[in-house]
Amino acid sequence: EKVLQRIANAGYRPTALDVSAVSGAFVQQQQAHRALELFRLIGVAGTKSERGSAAPTENHDDSRAATIDTFHSLVHCFGEVGEPGEALKVLQAMQSEGLQPRADTYNLVINACAQSGDCDRAVEAFNDMQRRGIRPNAGTFNRVIYAFGAVGRSDKVMDVFHVMQRLGIEPTVVTYTSMVNAFVQSNQPDKAVEVFQLMQQQGIRPDEVTYTSMINAFVQSNQPFKAVEVFQLMQQQGIRPGRVTYTSMITAFA
Repeated sequence: EKVLQRIANAGYRPTALDVSAVSGAFVQQQQAHRALELFRLIGVAGTKSERGSAAPTENHDDSRAATIDTFHSLVHCFGEVGEPGEALKVLQAMQSEGLQPRADTYNLVINACAQSGDCDRAVEAFNDMQRRGIRPNAGTFNRVIYAFGAVGRSDKVMDVFHVMQRLGIEPTVVTYTSMVNAFVQSNQPDKAVEVFQLMQQQGIRPDEVTYTSMINAFVQSNQPFKAVEVFQLMQQQGIRPGRVTYTSMITAFA
């Protein structure tokens, strides 16, 4: 920060690369607010490489990439500290600078909203990326499904899944596990079983989280012996149960 001030005092305006470097340091120290404040104070869009002259063309792409990366890091940082509203503000600031966010930047915003239980904002960001012609990827859909599941809106989960299929995006184990979780959380074990069977039919191998979610589904529906079957299947597939899995099994017979 002091370095940038010295550059400015010498009559030069800091470049986007300068601002990105200092802001990146703030982000690494979990000081996203200071990084964002610095961005707003300097004004990335108007940075110059030399006094009174625009940045040379050969440096433009590097500066732009550095700026996009720093905005991306800011979004990530605000998501990590549980401030989805600030993450959205960074996304909007990025757009106001004429910079096109990447799909993974939107994914971070959606994830931040989902983790805080703000499903409406997650959907808002999802819709915005599509309006801007940015193609969602599997990670995007996984986060939207998680967002709906986290607030008990499992009725929307299959809708999102069908949109994913229409776009030709292959579901992953995370996709199916998020769907299973959504139905478990909304006390719909039969739906969870359907998704579990579907993923296996599609050749997607369940992981420890998937199996644990299925065990929880049978625990909720008071079917402890079904939970045992899933536990045994898990072991037969060579997947080692973790502490959470064992806790679920204990709960099944409590």
